[in-house]
Amino acid sequence: MWPFKKKPKVENLDPKELNFTQVDITERFDDHLSLSNDEWIETLPINRLGDGSNPSNLPPLDAGDEKVYQVASKLSEIRESLNLVDDGVYCPVCHIANINHDRLRSPCPKCERPLLSFGWN
Repeated sequence: MWPFKKKPKVENLDPKELNFTQVDITERFDDHLSLSNDEWIETLPINRLGDGSNPSNLPPLDAGDEKVYQVASKLSEIRESLNLVDDGVYCPVCHIANINHDRLRSPCPKCERPLLSFGWN
């Protein structure tokens, strides 16, 4: 019709083609806005969400804690190199996150593994 343009074709993206810079997320966007430096929030493994098709740079669903941490640590190095101002920290094994990025690479309060860089949105 007259001034309306044809809608663009919607294409589905294969989840296996996505790349992430962390292995966990929080339940909602902006969950970090109400947290203090001493509060921790639960995180969810990204590869456990969706239809079971695993993005290529995340650990397999059946990966053990060491493999999950190894993959997450490499992804954290990417985030760390970007110097993202709103990042916090998380443990991909214990599935907890905190807003205080100064805790990066300090021991997780639960498992003692070094904490990794975590993006909130």
